[in-house]
Amino acid sequence: MSLAAVSKHVQVLERAELVERQRRGQFQIVRLKPGNLLAAQAWLSFYENFWSARLDSLQTMLETQPEQAAVPAKSEDQDA
Repeated sequence: MSLAAVSKHVQVLERAELVERQRRGQFQIVRLKPGNLLAAQAWLSFYENFWSARLDSLQTMLETQPEQAAVPAKSEDQDA
């Protein structure tokens, strides 16, 4: 990975306030900001639970519905 690519990735993380960068001479020190990651994890956890419940409900509904006869697709030849 090139230095430019790494720099762009770090900039994205900085804008998201997930890391902070300090310059020390010719070096750049990048530190993780764990507090902001906890907020992101809480948000993701909520939606993980939400979508798991919704998909479980969909699976239950599909498994308990009687199978319906498949309707064949209408081909272009049948349109004429």
